[in-house]
Amino acid sequence: MLLGKTKRTIEEKEAAIQLNLSNNYKDSAKKAFEEYVAIIEQFKENGKLSSKDYEKLTLKIKDYSEKFKRMK
Repeated sequence: MLLGKTKRTIEEKEAAIQLNLSNNYKDSAKKAFEEYVAIIEQFKENGKLSSKDYEKLTLKIKDYSEKFKRMK
């Protein structure tokens, strides 16, 4: 279960991706996605994400990756 600052940070990055995608700002959405992936990896390395949470977030990363592939 995600808690506190970790959850808020991930949610903020995900919201930025969604906002930029909905406004059709592809470059900004891609940048926010790259930051999202980096933060998730950093939290995993630092032990702030459980394996279960990491698996769930990995599925979201795959979904976003597919969206970006279709946009090109």
